[in-house]
Amino acid sequence: MDVGKISIAISIIALILSVATIGYTTVAVLPLATKVETLSTSVTQLSQQIGAAKPPELFADEWALYEKAKSEGKLVVYTVWDVVDITTLLRGFQKRYPGIEVEYWSAKNPELITRVIEEFRRGAKSVDVIASDSAPPMLFAQGTIEPYETVQKDKLLVHDPRMPIVSIQIQILAYNTKLLKPEEAPKSWEDVVNTKAKVALDDPLRGGPLTWQLIALRDYWKDDNKWVAYIKALKQLKAPIYRSTSQMYSLLAAGEYALAIPILSQDLLRGKEQGAPVEWVKTAPPILVPRFAAIYKLAPHPNTAKLFAEWLISTEGQEAFASLMRTPSVRNFPSPIALENMFPKGTPLILVKFPDNPSEYIEKEIKPIWESA
Repeated sequence: MDVGKISIAISIIALILSVATIGYTTVAVLPLATKVETLSTSVTQLSQQIGAAKPPELFADEWALYEKAKSEGKLVVYTVWDVVDITTLLRGFQKRYPGIEVEYWSAKNPELITRVIEEFRRGAKSVDVIASDSAPPMLFAQGTIEPYETVQKDKLLVHDPRMPIVSIQIQILAYNTKLLKPEEAPKSWEDVVNTKAKVALDDPLRGGPLTWQLIALRDYWKDDNKWVAYIKALKQLKAPIYRSTSQMYSLLAAGEYALAIPILSQDLLRGKEQGAPVEWVKTAPPILVPRFAAIYKLAPHPNTAKLFAEWLISTEGQEAFASLMRTPSVRNFPSPIALENMFPKGTPLILVKFPDNPSEYIEKEIKPIWESA
């Protein structure tokens, strides 16, 4: 047999087998590839759907507002709140709303007010939210705050249509249980002036808690003669004057004083958890100091500012405040530090309404009475 013909025949057979094999492989693999591609597409679509799915809204139109805020990408806060408080709140905000950068500046109210007014006069788009107690009302009077009414107003204990109230500072009449029995403690704020116990007072002229209390009591009593007599009687107690309620609380808990006026609820409740011999008078109406998240009129990120204010009032935000021993601003919040859990039902609530110019109010209304006593 011709060897050349045999080689050609073998080559032809090999080629036929090769083509047949290729054809078989192609026919078998194509459907599998198609199935894999289809499966991959389905998984991708499912992942996108899962990624797009969001938790239930904490408040009306939350996610629509978040989309606007995310496009702004940043939040700037000026605050008088403690560093631990503001950083905790901002971390919670970022966890809920990823993709938003946060920045804050912390100062006391006078410095904060001065800075905001100066920046506003320069037209500076510098800050989004002013988080404070007395500063926002004064800044509002200066025209630097953009009015904003929260969509969650119906759940608040107290509501200001100009600025969201996100937390409340509660002033209480506190005493040391080793130095005073419950029946020996004053039963009301005005009853304090008749005590024989050793008392510590906050400075009424510093624009702090006792200042706000005096302003609130004047509005609550609606009797200037009673109010003037109360201020004079406080002065005549000849009590040591302090410029820090936290320091007063520490001295009260240590037994240096039997009474302190006023004490902030977060200090006392934290102390009670640690076993301090302190209690508060539940028949003395609480003085409520609103804490605002006000929106700057020239805010560079206005939607993010609104989102932050609304989140602070939401269940998540209020839980964050409660974890810091700061009183929630919503009604019936399930926490031991909530107002309803601290005082009997029906207890009058005395709200502080900050004057437009606290310094002027102190100089004209309180200081002359105090210094003449």
